Amino acid sequence: MAIIGATTMDSGFFQSLGIGDKIWNNGPLNTQIQWFQQLMPSICGSTQACKSYLSKSLFVLGEFGGNDYNAQIFGGYTPEQASGQSGTIVDAIGKGVEQLISLGAMYVVVPGVLPVGCFPIYLTLYQTSNAGDYDQYGCLKRFNALSANHNSLLQSKVSSLQAKYPGARIMYADFYSHVYDMVKSPGSYGFSTNLRACCGAGGGKYNYQNGARCGMSGAYACSNPSSSLSWDGIHLTEAAYKKIADGWVSGAYCHPAISA
Repeated sequence: MAIIGATTMDSGFFQSLGIGDKIWNNGPLNTQIQWFQQLMPSICGSTQACKSYLSKSLFVLGEFGGNDYNAQIFGGYTPEQASGQSGTIVDAIGKGVEQLISLGAMYVVVPGVLPVGCFPIYLTLYQTSNAGDYDQYGCLKRFNALSANHNSLLQSKVSSLQAKYPGARIMYADFYSHVYDMVKSPGSYGFSTNLRACCGAGGGKYNYQNGARCGMSGAYACSNPSSSLSWDGIHLTEAAYKKIADGWVSGAYCHPAISA
């Protein structure tokens, strides 16, 4: 189950930050787990039967966190201010993992967040004339630092959960490193563009425009989406996600590997 724009935190969290109007869904992590619990009897029957069923299932929890930061950044917070909430967000993700384990889950993949400083939406909306704001690959350093801090805390959380639940297989999926590797060396992954959206209407280096996003009037898709890393400036292409999935299954970017 996936909900567009889903956050980790509920509306009260964002209201406390003064940005309650910046979230766009009613399906935070805890609500999604509640809905899943309500759905379980129709999937697997009794509580005991469900425990057995879920113990043989693979759960991918998220990625959660990205939209929590989007809401803050688009609400006027700096990356550094948003980073101050990372501990709270990561704790909530950890509680979500524990809720699934209490229901019977034994295999849980916990993805980190992406290097959003390399995404056309951020590169367009927050571009600057200061070359020092960018890394050698053209990504905005402050926004990638926000993602990196979240992921560091999340990896520590996953490690503590692995120690607490040795009978479960809790896996950290490294979204950040894999996508950043694609940005650094797009040709190695079959991409001819890395920072430019395939579908959009902005033109220029990033081909992103808020008023003409993919699917809106004036936007158009590139002729070969599989040669692009970014689909619409916000999401990646199917070709990119296929490579990411392969990396998680093999263990190249998931620790421990899903397939082991």
